Amino acid sequence: MTEKKLSRPSRLSLGIISLTGLALVYVFQQSNYFHFFFPEGAGGNSVFIFNKTLRLLVNDLLCVILIFALFENRKYVQMAFLILLIELLVILPLYFLIKLSMEGATEISSPLLSQIHRLIVNPMLMLILIAGFYYQKFFSTKGQ
Repeated sequence: MTEKKLSRPSRLSLGIISLTGLALVYVFQQSNYFHFFFPEGAGGNSVFIFNKTLRLLVNDLLCVILIFALFENRKYVQMAFLILLIELLVILPLYFLIKLSMEGATEISSPLLSQIHRLIVNPMLMLILIAGFYYQKFFSTKGQ
């Protein structure tokens, strides 16, 4: 059974939507989404954790859409979701534990935590994954 492929304009549209969404997340990265969802609100660490987790989810889901638009390969999308789950369930809680115990919920971090923050909250792992998929695709088609 063959999978139905999207048309080129549909893939292009998905790619544009994904890139636009990523740009918007970047532009509004300092926004406090916690108070939008929970107007009565809490404070402190819960706001920090909610905002960073939401940003990670939105960034990574937009990157998964971008990966689908670029490659339209089910295995690549599954790998992207696996990376998303590892980030969400393993790396992000470790980051919160270290960040909140060492520095609190401030936006300013030490140089080491700043790099970890960029890797986790920004979609860096997904962008590295896209580069890896292109590399794999290039060398798998070159050998044929």
